[in-house]
Amino acid sequence: MLRGRSQEQSRIARALSGMESGQATALLLLGTPGIGKTALLADTRDATTEYTRLTAYGVSSESELAYSGLQQLLLPVTDQVKELPGHHEALLRQMLDTGRIAETDRFALSMAVLELLTALARTTPVLALVDDAHLLDSQSLEVLSFVARRLRDQPLVLLCAARDSQPKPVLPGIATLQMSPLSDSAMGELITDAAPLAPSDTVRAELLRSARGNPHAALALLDGLTDEQLSGQEPLPHPLPLGKELRDAYLERVRDLPESTLHLLLLAAADPDLSIDTLVLAHDHSSGSAAALEPAEERGLVRVHHGRIVFTDPLLRDALYEDMPLYRRRAAHALLAETLGTHSDPARQAWHRAAAAQGPDPQLAAELAVHAETVRESYGYEASSTTLERAADLTSLPRLKGCRLSSAAHHAWLAGQPHRAQNLLDRNRPYATRGRSRGVVDLIGGNIALRSENALDAYNALREAVETLAHRDRPLALRAIVRSAEAASLAGDIRRYGYAEQRARRLCADDDPPEMRLGLTYLMGAAAMFRGDYAAAVTPLRETVSLSARVSSTPELIWATIAALHLGDEPQAHTLATRAVELARERGAVSIIPQAMEFLVYSEFWTGRYPSALSHSLSALRIARETGQPNVATHHTAALALLSAIQGDAHTCQLRARAVADQSAENSLGLPATLSTWALAFLDLSTGDAAQAAHRLRALARAGPGKHHPAVRVLAIPHFVEATILDDQPERAHAPLADYERWANATGSPSSLALLARCRALLESGERAREYFDEALRLHRTGGHLGIEYARTELLYGTTLRRQRSPGPAREHLHCALDIFEHFDARLLAARVRSELRATGNSVRTEHPNRADALTAQQYQIAQLVADGATNREVAAQLYVSPRTVEHHLRNVFRRLNVRSRVEMARMISQSSDSP
Repeated sequence: MLRGRSQEQSRIARALSGMESGQATALLLLGTPGIGKTALLADTRDATTEYTRLTAYGVSSESELAYSGLQQLLLPVTDQVKELPGHHEALLRQMLDTGRIAETDRFALSMAVLELLTALARTTPVLALVDDAHLLDSQSLEVLSFVARRLRDQPLVLLCAARDSQPKPVLPGIATLQMSPLSDSAMGELITDAAPLAPSDTVRAELLRSARGNPHAALALLDGLTDEQLSGQEPLPHPLPLGKELRDAYLERVRDLPESTLHLLLLAAADPDLSIDTLVLAHDHSSGSAAALEPAEERGLVRVHHGRIVFTDPLLRDALYEDMPLYRRRAAHALLAETLGTHSDPARQAWHRAAAAQGPDPQLAAELAVHAETVRESYGYEASSTTLERAADLTSLPRLKGCRLSSAAHHAWLAGQPHRAQNLLDRNRPYATRGRSRGVVDLIGGNIALRSENALDAYNALREAVETLAHRDRPLALRAIVRSAEAASLAGDIRRYGYAEQRARRLCADDDPPEMRLGLTYLMGAAAMFRGDYAAAVTPLRETVSLSARVSSTPELIWATIAALHLGDEPQAHTLATRAVELARERGAVSIIPQAMEFLVYSEFWTGRYPSALSHSLSALRIARETGQPNVATHHTAALALLSAIQGDAHTCQLRARAVADQSAENSLGLPATLSTWALAFLDLSTGDAAQAAHRLRALARAGPGKHHPAVRVLAIPHFVEATILDDQPERAHAPLADYERWANATGSPSSLALLARCRALLESGERAREYFDEALRLHRTGGHLGIEYARTELLYGTTLRRQRSPGPAREHLHCALDIFEHFDARLLAARVRSELRATGNSVRTEHPNRADALTAQQYQIAQLVADGATNREVAAQLYVSPRTVEHHLRNVFRRLNVRSRVEMARMISQSSDSP
């Protein structure tokens, strides 16, 4: 099945449709090697079995044989030549038999071919397909161009394909269609179709990056990988090799260029970030000049942009560099190093010297290591990791080599390359057998495991790193302690978290720097919170937030964000989380971005920024998967389940909760498991199933590590109280509510106190209940959070007033709730409000005057993507759901919009988007 070529297929379909109505068309597909021209022609041929189909393929070995291409095209219909007038028949037979035509008969031959094709088209529509037209002989191309320009009112289509960047036009005067690289979603589908087993997310991301939208490149890269490499069990080659067939196809485009042009291109391939002036200066050392670039520019192979040579197809650059023999590659790097000198860009000059080096060079290795930070600032962690790895390769001393390999692994991890990081750690293990070096390896490995493996196993690995580092590097030891506490928190293991906090107390001193003090106070506050000692937790948590102003490290900012969330200070948490995400992006720490976004999404959820929370969580989910962090991805999936529950999208919520449950059970992930259970309970409350909601939330209190999280359990207590009261079991609410009251009073958070007052109102009756509801609304407004929980308080207040036979005041609160629920697209909750309003005798406004407005946020998003031409699988890839889920939503979209086809749906979505 052809992937991602809907636009090209539509263009060809229009041509075929015109042919059936008697309108002839000629079209030339242009594209780089491997872009899918042949596949598109084959797809067209397979879809037109009822036509007369003529096919020719250009091959380089016949490009000098006159009329060989035309003979191949017309060979299947030679028996029709006898129907032509005598002179034309004779010329065609002479061409077909000998390939020789007199110069004076060229025009007549072209007319004979046109007449033959026209005669064929009178009986059956004719589709002529010519692949690799750039390799046809010039005489055949001349005739085809002649015919194409004279097609008029015949049911005939001439569809040709050729590589772009040719020295001269292949078929001048014919309409062209440039084939662009495939989208990531289409490439992902192609990889899924072709791979012998499902690639891991990080491998898939690396394949997408290396293939650069070229389907042949993706297939070639897949063919070069073992099953172990595809699954992520073994590291990938770095860089991924293109494969000989595709590499040779790209190099055919440059082999006939002048030697001076080719040499300049090779220098640009060795370092595409260098300015053209520097490359030309290096080129001048070999008696070249800037004029040497002109032949490549004329062919469209390169262009000069912002003072740099840019390859129009990055795969050409990859092919050139990959094809260079080692001696020539080293010579190019040596020449660039010499040209750069030691003053203009010492880091880059050292890198080129290192690439040209043939053996250990301690002095050069030291220079590279010194410049690694400069490289990171300029080009990111991937480049600095490669620099440090090369420095290690040039290092002779085992301990120093190990140190540089550890640094390279850490930078690879931050760059979002966990498998490469793990490979570097494995290379380092023979050098890091004991002491600090072993502790560093265990810390990096444990941190990778924390994001990708069983949380309790990661905890144990990090504990080992703590004890190894404790007497050798206290700051690193504290970092290992906090990471082990993160693992315990992820699992929901209070006991292990307490061990980490006690170890940190023994390690730290009063005069430690702010970063260490922040780590200690964070652990002290969180441990007290998990124990239920909320009064003791508040002071260290507030000190953690205060210390965040004195640090500039993303992990510390994330810890301070969590401290603010424990305190119920969501605006402060949002500020800190935003700062952490921005800092990670600024420094290029790709793997940390989705970690910081976990808590940014929390803060947005509690402050009513639901669209932003949804966008950030989807983005973070993609990055987490691409950077090999399934535990982080599971956390975001749980957050998305909760957001789906708010929107009333039961199907998506349940699917996401099921995925979270599976991954959580495998990796002992108590935090996302608890979140997803809360999401399902919220959904139950929205549908009126209070008994099921109470059952789910009550089970959290009895669950052990891997299925429970103390902080989330506390946050869910207001919903548990509501569920037990609606289920006529108010006695079950008192003990949990007392626990929540101690937390809310300790933190003094207005939003938490508002929910506490709401719970008290539900347990009371008459005037006392009204007083508590009024207090809850006042506290909501004080906190500034007029989101879903504020609206739910209005809903519960209005429901209580209706039952107390006060319909007028009840309507006021219910209408306020309805406005907020509709604003946030909380469908189920809005339906509950309408039901309550009808019970008060109030007429309810039409739910959705515009039928497109009847869609949930996710349904509308899917409908928009489909309306834009995306397939179900492309939509699924973009939204990180299964194609079956997309099909389910589309059925509901068709039903809600009362349409029967994608065309009708697209028209309605377009009208909805255009309406004010």
